Amino acid sequence: MKHFLQQDTIVVGLVAGLGSIALLALLLTAGLFIAGEPPLAHLTWYAGCFVAPLLIMRYYIKMQKAIAAKTLMVLLFVTFIVFMFILFRTHSITLK
Repeated sequence: MKHFLQQDTIVVGLVAGLGSIALLALLLTAGLFIAGEPPLAHLTWYAGCFVAPLLIMRYYIKMQKAIAAKTLMVLLFVTFIVFMFILFRTHSITLK
C-alpha cells in the first residue's frame, strides 16, 4: 500500500482524497453515535474532514507529484461544493 501511494497517478489522488474524507466522516459519525447525538444535528462538524486531504495534497505538492496533487485539488473543490450545497439544503447555514 505504501508503494501504491507514492505513485503519481489520478487513481492515487482519488484513493488518498476520498479515502481520507470517508475515514474521517466514518470516525466522526461513530463518535456521535457513541455520544448519543444525532449526526444531522452536527452537520457542520463534517467540515473538519477536509483537513486531511489538504495535508495530503501538501505532501504531494512538496514531493513534486503533480498529477496526484492536481487530482486532489479538483476532488477537494468538487466535494466542498457538494458539502456546501448540502449545508444550504438542510438549512444548517443560511444567507441573509
